[in-house]
Amino acid sequence: MTPSKQETTTGEDNGKGEYRAPAAEKVLDILEFMASQPDGLTQTEISTGLGRSIHEIYRILLLLEKRGYLVRTQSDRIRLSLKLFELAHMHPPVNRLIESALPIMRDLADNSDQSCHLVVLDELKVLIVLQVDSPLPMRYSVALGSRFPAMETSSGAVLLAGLPRSDRDAVIARIVEAGDAYGSQTEIEARLEAIADLGYEVRPSLVVDACTNISLPVHDHTGVVIAALTVPFLPQRQARFNRDTVLQTTVEAAARISAALGAPQHLLQA
Repeated sequence: MTPSKQETTTGEDNGKGEYRAPAAEKVLDILEFMASQPDGLTQTEISTGLGRSIHEIYRILLLLEKRGYLVRTQSDRIRLSLKLFELAHMHPPVNRLIESALPIMRDLADNSDQSCHLVVLDELKVLIVLQVDSPLPMRYSVALGSRFPAMETSSGAVLLAGLPRSDRDAVIARIVEAGDAYGSQTEIEARLEAIADLGYEVRPSLVVDACTNISLPVHDHTGVVIAALTVPFLPQRQARFNRDTVLQTTVEAAARISAALGAPQHLLQA
């Protein structure tokens, strides 16, 4: 079969004949470009950033949005979703976040007698990407891959508190509109401000009686909060450590994970 004009051999890159797939290249260009734009961009900004006309990328943006790779915010900005993260997590090796966190979280469980989990933000919900069980026979754990409304959890509150103010306000408005606020907008804002000031949240669980959530942010190499490390503290007679001790151990563990990801030094003060 004779190649079409759009899928023809070319030696313009390395002198070797290669088949080109312009449509696929546009898709990859968009995904790779959007991966470096955590705050999202307008369609015009994407067009400008890629050096392509809006006409060239319009249908591809619609397709990527329909398939869940891109999401549109309330302010009509487009950003990358977590679908690529989820696909990567389904197939080994796991990404750097999981690899960095796993041994530290195992230490945390052993040195706190508590379970712990790692959470990322996915639109208005949180997604459990890693779970390590307590070494004790009785334990509280969360199923890997579970999703919960963000404000139902301390993990979600910590992640929202780490967002830039404009993004945080937009997400809060959407949460209130969706009816998953667990409080008024004023109460949510006060809660997130308290987390931002303190650097963590210790709060009775809204889901499990007698359980206290201890949740800390995890930062990447740019200083951005990309995950929350949470211990659902469950007091029991066999546990060797009290809540204050577990809090300090969790603070240190979150700092170690952030350090493994290359977070700036000023964010690693445990």
